[in-house]
Amino acid sequence: MNIYLVPHNWARHVAVGLVVGGAGLLAWWSFLFIALQLGPSLFSIGLFWTSGMEGWWLLSWAATIIGAASVAAELGLRRAPVLQRVGLPLIAGFASFLIAQLFMSTASCVSGVLVSEAMAPLRADGSLVSLRYSLPLWVTAGLSSALGPLAVRRFGGIANHVGAGLICGPLAAATWHWLSYYIFHDLYLATGAALFVWGLIHGLFAWPVPDELYAGWVRVLSDRRFGYRVPIDSPTLPVSERFIGHFPRGLDLFLPVEDGIAELHVSFVRTSDGRYTVRGLSQWPTTVNRFLETIDLRYDPRHPAPLETELSSGDTVLMSDGVHTTVVEFVMLPKEER
Repeated sequence: MNIYLVPHNWARHVAVGLVVGGAGLLAWWSFLFIALQLGPSLFSIGLFWTSGMEGWWLLSWAATIIGAASVAAELGLRRAPVLQRVGLPLIAGFASFLIAQLFMSTASCVSGVLVSEAMAPLRADGSLVSLRYSLPLWVTAGLSSALGPLAVRRFGGIANHVGAGLICGPLAAATWHWLSYYIFHDLYLATGAALFVWGLIHGLFAWPVPDELYAGWVRVLSDRRFGYRVPIDSPTLPVSERFIGHFPRGLDLFLPVEDGIAELHVSFVRTSDGRYTVRGLSQWPTTVNRFLETIDLRYDPRHPAPLETELSSGDTVLMSDGVHTTVVEFVMLPKEER
């Protein structure tokens, strides 16, 4: 993944999910290739699984690929060194595989104890296509795919990972059951769709693209200096403030008075907790425009402090002297833009 191709809007919330969902499809395709192309030769020499274990190894393989893909997507966005991009996903995938073996073995043992003697032959039948006894395996495999990456992420965001793991397994199982019985009537296609849903949910909730990969900028939209932009973040300080006006010295963004700009018109602030705000410092008309909302930030001398409002990427600020107007835009761009 490339951070330059992920804009700071709704797309960043689904980008990782789509990539990891694609990895789920890759896991499905590669498993079919192994089973159909290499399986007969390996089975003839006793190196292949029996039909009753096919679902077991499919879920283990999917947990491995999805766990590795989640870490690989993060490292791609962070522009990590090549060795890390190769080694850390392998570690995460191997951890997911081991956890899947442990959890699925435990779930299988518990299921075997709880099943009555009359139903035991049905449970042991490898041709049984039902969620009655396989649902615990889906749940534990989904949880394993989310816990494996924690070995690389140093247990950061553990609540997100556990929640994603507990959701993606049951949803994948429900997708497989519903499509195979009511829509496709094809277990192969239903399995591919289920693994895509598994990866999609994992990517949406376990590790979405964080705001820390982006930084705020002010970009001029008016004709005089169209496209000119300055960063809001400071390279060294956690809190920074950028001033806009026509005062000749000390301003971060100088705009001429002929464009309707006061000596000190507005300032853009990045707070210590990573939020961005804009402050109105002039009594001249100053408004912030966003979808279905307009905020007047003109400074009122009767107030002890200037008005301010929190910003989202794409918000525009209109500054005017009543005749001429200048428009600037707040945008979130990848930090590497600096």
